Amino acid sequence: MVGSAIYGQAGGAVGGMVAKALGVEETPEAVNQAMKDDPEAAAKVKKIEADLEQARIEARTERQSQVNKTMRAELDSDSTLKAGWRGAAGWTFVLSCLGVMASIVWSMFQPGSDKAALLNNAMMVFGIMATVLGIDINRVGKERMAAKGVNTGGFMDAIKTRVAGK
Repeated sequence: MVGSAIYGQAGGAVGGMVAKALGVEETPEAVNQAMKDDPEAAAKVKKIEADLEQARIEARTERQSQVNKTMRAELDSDSTLKAGWRGAAGWTFVLSCLGVMASIVWSMFQPGSDKAALLNNAMMVFGIMATVLGIDINRVGKERMAAKGVNTGGFMDAIKTRVAGK
């Protein structure tokens, strides 16, 4: 019942799995009574938790594998539409930010404008733009290096490898 309240239908399904593992009716009362009566019940519930965690990890790994396959297919594609959409999205973002920045600068030179607030806004837009572009440039660089088979580990990864003696 608590599982259903917290996790919805998935929580109810987990409660059903627990009841089945304990060999009791799928009611909170029956599960509670079995937990009290069976000294092995806690171990059975721990096994279910471990199995669910393993299934969650496998699902996450499979999902990441599919994302990686998609990204590899994009990188290997001869089509500009397939290989270039990320870059196009980046350029669209850059041009949009530059347009916002230009309008802020233009507004600064208008009579009666609040120059301090406009300058603050301009700095915020520039900071966002620089952060997003920096992250994207770093990601694209790592993708290209990985596609060439080059280890893309960072400085701390190199130190860990040295210390471990590998």
